Amino acid sequence: MVDHYNKLVKLAARAFYDDLTSKGENQPKSGRSDNRGIAVVILDALTRRQWVREEDLAKDLKLHTKQLRRTLRFFEEEKIITREYRRETAKGAKMYSAATAATVDVQLTGKEGEEKVKLHTHSYCCLDYAQIYDVVRYRIHRMKKLLKDELDNKNTIEEYICRKCGKRYNALDALRLVSFEDDDFHCESCNGKLEVESDKFVAQEGGDGDENARRWRHEKLKDMLQKMEVIYDFTMLFVSFLGFILWILLFKICYS
Repeated sequence: MVDHYNKLVKLAARAFYDDLTSKGENQPKSGRSDNRGIAVVILDALTRRQWVREEDLAKDLKLHTKQLRRTLRFFEEEKIITREYRRETAKGAKMYSAATAATVDVQLTGKEGEEKVKLHTHSYCCLDYAQIYDVVRYRIHRMKKLLKDELDNKNTIEEYICRKCGKRYNALDALRLVSFEDDDFHCESCNGKLEVESDKFVAQEGGDGDENARRWRHEKLKDMLQKMEVIYDFTMLFVSFLGFILWILLFKICYS
């Protein structure tokens, strides 16, 4: 059962988050420091783990802890992962990390007269299997609608602008920035709401450059829509599989 969820997470990671970076606000991207793809690496790693201490995950992936946590906060807001915070001793944290699949808390108590043990707050994360399917299905629905709208629109909007920081996005880039909270596009740098640049339209009778750009965007949008269909087919198969499992369980209950 978990393997099906993990497959869904891996597909969704590559469809929705492959361009996500862990840059902080006001940090320019450069060829040397661009870390696109980090979200896919992190989600793939979480499919191979249950509860894991975030410091250990950062060490395993050779990432800076702040860099990892910035991405984890984003996934927490997206309802892809869940996080827990525990006050532990250093020894207790190691014991808990060594048994991430266990559900029993490790409790350390000092003997009478023993010096007080210094506690530290450690954060743990895990894929939120209870919500992943609904989140992915909703994103697919929104993305498919946006892609079809763009493909059907002959005067495809070229640019969106963030009034907060001034950053601009073309229609293709904006598609991956739809927010789960309000269905609007949000800037990846400052989270400001993107607005249509009203005077930016693809000319119907432009030159060869305009026509080539329009054709390239159209092909990219078609490719993205095909990828959405693949994930959608998998999610429907996933639902059918769950329904089949429930049917078997009900059959056993009725005839046991």
